[in-house]
Amino acid sequence: MYFKIALHNVKKSLRDYTIYFLTLTFGICLFYLFNSIHSQQALLEMNESQRKMIELIQTMISGISIFVAVILGLLIIYANQYLMKRRHKEMGIYLLLGMEKGQVSRILILETLLIGIFALAAGLAAGIFLAQGFSILTARMFAVEMKEFQFVFSCEAFLQTILYFVIIFVIVMLFNSISISKYKIIDLIHAGKKNQKLRLKNLWQSIVIFVISIACIGFGYYNIIENGMLEVDFQFRISIIFGFVGTFLFFFSLSGFMLHLAKAKKSFYYKGLNIFIFRQIHSKITTTFISMTMLCLMLFLAICAFVTGTGMAQTVNSDLEKATPYDYSFYLNADREGNLKSQTELLEELKREGIEIEAYADSIQSITLYTQIEGKDRNLTMAPFLKGREDLCSFPGNEIDRFLDANISVIKLSDYNRFLKSVGKKPIKLGKNQYAVSCNYENVQDAYEDAVEDRQEITINGKKMKPLSHILEDCYVNSSMQMDAGSIILADDIVNQIHVQPVCRYVNIMWNSSSSDYSEILGKKLDRIYKDKTNGGFKENTPYSTDISREDVYDQGAGLGALVTYIAIYIGIVFLITSAAVLALQQLSENNDNLLKYRLLEQIGTDDKMIHGAIKSQIVIYFLIPMSLALVHSYVGIKVASKLISMLGHMDIVGAVLKSMAVLLIIYGGYMLATYVGSKSMLKSKNE
Repeated sequence: MYFKIALHNVKKSLRDYTIYFLTLTFGICLFYLFNSIHSQQALLEMNESQRKMIELIQTMISGISIFVAVILGLLIIYANQYLMKRRHKEMGIYLLLGMEKGQVSRILILETLLIGIFALAAGLAAGIFLAQGFSILTARMFAVEMKEFQFVFSCEAFLQTILYFVIIFVIVMLFNSISISKYKIIDLIHAGKKNQKLRLKNLWQSIVIFVISIACIGFGYYNIIENGMLEVDFQFRISIIFGFVGTFLFFFSLSGFMLHLAKAKKSFYYKGLNIFIFRQIHSKITTTFISMTMLCLMLFLAICAFVTGTGMAQTVNSDLEKATPYDYSFYLNADREGNLKSQTELLEELKREGIEIEAYADSIQSITLYTQIEGKDRNLTMAPFLKGREDLCSFPGNEIDRFLDANISVIKLSDYNRFLKSVGKKPIKLGKNQYAVSCNYENVQDAYEDAVEDRQEITINGKKMKPLSHILEDCYVNSSMQMDAGSIILADDIVNQIHVQPVCRYVNIMWNSSSSDYSEILGKKLDRIYKDKTNGGFKENTPYSTDISREDVYDQGAGLGALVTYIAIYIGIVFLITSAAVLALQQLSENNDNLLKYRLLEQIGTDDKMIHGAIKSQIVIYFLIPMSLALVHSYVGIKVASKLISMLGHMDIVGAVLKSMAVLLIIYGGYMLATYVGSKSMLKSKNE
């Protein structure tokens, strides 16, 4: 009997459950889709390095999935409370007819179970279907080919999804049972007749709180901009606290501020149904300002995740060709006494371990970087190039201060010209008392270019020297990004005369045409001999500091890009659908409660077009209120984050924003449209 009643109720309330059901299905689909990434390896032509990156991505996604499950669980609980609120009168009638609270609770449990089973089945089916095409995205990110099409199914992700959502629905059932046990019949029967308590009635009180909220938000912005998100310190925590408090006070003051603002312009307020629309919005904000605060912050996090995630993914993969001029590079660092192995010593030590380099190499070149020895006559720093040009540098917080007193690297002209020759470029020539500037680090590049244009003088050995007419931007060693934050090239005899010491040497290799795949073979040999299996580092007798091939750089860039992209999409979409679903359910619930008011509007002669327009305006305004503040928060957050990300390379902020806004428009706009259609349908069925 209970099952029949529950099934009948679900069928009868199918329209009410549509958004709730679709959100559940979407969440389950995402959960399976992202947790099944590891199963795509079977389809793709991946090397060992790429497979390790896929494993890392899967590990990260699995950890984030716990957080996502909590968010979706809270959404389901919250949505259930709204759905139960709409059925208070129905539950009261059940109790009046003689049912016990336990029996009513059993019906609700069965309804929740039915919806959960249907949503779980639909979500898993959609996830399994989409997973077949998800491999194409992964293949594009890693620049690999698919072996052949075959059906992909992850039993682990399938069982994990079922387990998480079974736990969530069990908790929801317990919540429903506890809620029923606390209700009184009189409260259930008259629930729809309870008046909402207004929080703020005094206009000036609202204005004062509004001004305080703006001050709190502004102070939070100031602190996060100063901090630059470089570390989680007191200033960072202050920015979070004041941002949260300011957002809360903003919506709290809006409940007593918005209606007065609309009333200020009489011609607008009394036009059409505006008086009805704004009183409805005012009434809703009055009772939901806490949830508005949380939804605004979730939308802020979703937007930031989309923009910074997609932007960072593109950043780590930008200019990889420029950053990898060689097939293979060895990094050699000087010891504390300033001793540094030569290229010949490195090759001989490797040969003693059975690792042959010269037989497979077309060219082997080394380039040495020097810095000035600490002392009172130390003047080879970045200060002459950056001091007074801080506004041309792009750094979060006060990070630029760290660069001003940093040593600038010195390179011998002969070393740099050998490098240029090895990559097929013409050598440079320096005149008497002339130096060249090398810089490809985007955050300070504009400052160096300005210094060169200003003919910035530096003094070396008592002689004033002027720069070459243009800066050099080449990468002289394989690197994951262009990180030359400033080097000067001097004639060899000048370098030999000044007090500098070698700090590092790069040994760069180009393989001959018959050994193009030797990088992978060499990497495996080096790992077997010099890699410490216990801590993942290098053994003490390793003759180099680190090694990196062009393939390693591309694999790492693709892996990091995929990791950031997946996490950004995963968290961003979950937060976005959660926020949009809560707003939709709130608005549907409100419109259902106000059906009698719409009937009264009809009875006094208001046509359907005006009523539908009023419903549309309420929904649009209600959706845009938290989104508007979230966009302002996001502007500041993205601006700070983009400066931080720019330390890794160039970030196409405009492209990232446009892509994110497209996703936002589709999902958030879709929920807004679905809410409007659902509200119209609700009104139509009531009239019938």
